[in-house]
Amino acid sequence: NTDKTKNQTNHTSSISKKNLPTYLLDTSPGGAYLTYSEKMICPNKLSLLSTLLLLFRSCSAEEFKSGGDESGSGGRLHFLAVGDWGGTDFFPYYTEGQVETADGMAKIAAEKGSEFVLALGDNFYQTGLMDDAFAQMRFDETFEKVYHHDDLQMPWHIIGGNHDYCGDIQKQITIATDPSNRWSFPDFNYKITKEFTDETGNHVKLDVIMTDSMHVAGFHCMEHPEELNEEFFAQPPGPLSLVEASTTLSYIESALMKSDADYLVVAGHYPIYSPCSHGNTYELIEKLDPLLTKYGVTAYLSGHEHCQFHYSFDDMDYFLTGAGMSCCYAAKNRDALPEEGDLKYILADDYSYSGSSGVKGGFVSFDVGGDDMKVTIHREDGSSLYETELRPRSDQFKSLSDEAIAVE
Repeated sequence: NTDKTKNQTNHTSSISKKNLPTYLLDTSPGGAYLTYSEKMICPNKLSLLSTLLLLFRSCSAEEFKSGGDESGSGGRLHFLAVGDWGGTDFFPYYTEGQVETADGMAKIAAEKGSEFVLALGDNFYQTGLMDDAFAQMRFDETFEKVYHHDDLQMPWHIIGGNHDYCGDIQKQITIATDPSNRWSFPDFNYKITKEFTDETGNHVKLDVIMTDSMHVAGFHCMEHPEELNEEFFAQPPGPLSLVEASTTLSYIESALMKSDADYLVVAGHYPIYSPCSHGNTYELIEKLDPLLTKYGVTAYLSGHEHCQFHYSFDDMDYFLTGAGMSCCYAAKNRDALPEEGDLKYILADDYSYSGSSGVKGGFVSFDVGGDDMKVTIHREDGSSLYETELRPRSDQFKSLSDEAIAVE
């Protein structure tokens, strides 16, 4: 990887509106899940949840198409990622940092021609959405009115965070059944696939596996979640259902095994490794991380921590962007990272929310081409704090998809 750091004052360590994509059934050993594609088919065997979701859609072949030119912008594909952006649960239901970060995201989306956003959980602080009359108002105030910019009217691919699970997570999935909505949350685990032609005429494929960390590592809800105490920063308690955890991990491994993409990104709310205040997630180190290295994943992307960083370890790259509405937590778990790894960049305060970084929020952007995937960590106004480049996956990993199909 080649790295370039910009504007590190205290950080050591006009696109048209796009429609939502449609769905193809992606089956796994654990059941049926949804995957994005350009066309839609009528599946004949679905999980109960998927069936309920698809009942709201007609099974026409051209119901909705993915937004943007298939060839990308100038032979490249650009997208954004933001985590922990979910405002507040009291008026005005958003924060100053969230609004400024939304403006910065719109600025970069306009400059680069971004095609979609990955929203990495903790979508509605402090206790998610409830299935009540208040939910629509909260959705509008925290999401629609904050990310109102023309350049952000594109698919937002959603996963849940621990705060979302303290409410009714199913309510957030139900919102996605409105086909006019850019809010895209078809299931707890799903795959996004984008294919385009690069500057030299070569075919390029990107797979993003959106995963539910809560199913694997669990979550806990606090009586006073606004208090940043030891309980708040404690490790997740482990899965609430071993069957649910097994189903999720089976889906992830199946999706990874089948992927022949040039770039393969896995996204989850919880980090695997983190130098910030929550620290490493040991359940994911044990159960998820080995799958990422086994199948040659390009990068793991997460939120949860209200900081931003790039960490590299054992030929894997880990990016965290959890500053969608505020920044920053402290880097108090830096010493708990594996010594063999390389913390290439970190944005954090000297202690949580001390303001020492001078940053109010942030997000990450990805610029994908045939030869590289450029990753940029931005502060709230869109300016670049850090840039790096990742290379396409080795052919040895992409060939595993042929073996998986042959076994089936």
